[in-house]
Amino acid sequence: MRSEAYLSVIEELVYQVTGISELTPDTDFIRDLALNSLDVANLVCAFEDRFQVEIPVRDVWQLAQVRDVIEYMQKKAMHKKQV
Repeated sequence: MRSEAYLSVIEELVYQVTGISELTPDTDFIRDLALNSLDVANLVCAFEDRFQVEIPVRDVWQLAQVRDVIEYMQKKAMHKKQV
């Protein structure tokens, strides 16, 4: 999946969880969107469900920006193809 496709899916998921609709790759979930820990947890669950991956707790706080989620999901997808 291309970065633009990931961005579109992430925008959709963020809108479903938070009601916020406009994102860029540089959007920071905490600073720009003011998400609290419950919002982040709900968003992580939505990412896991949609992308069919497991995101370990140790990785969650590395996903600070939309760009981080895109790169993380691309790496997970590549790993799935190799297995």
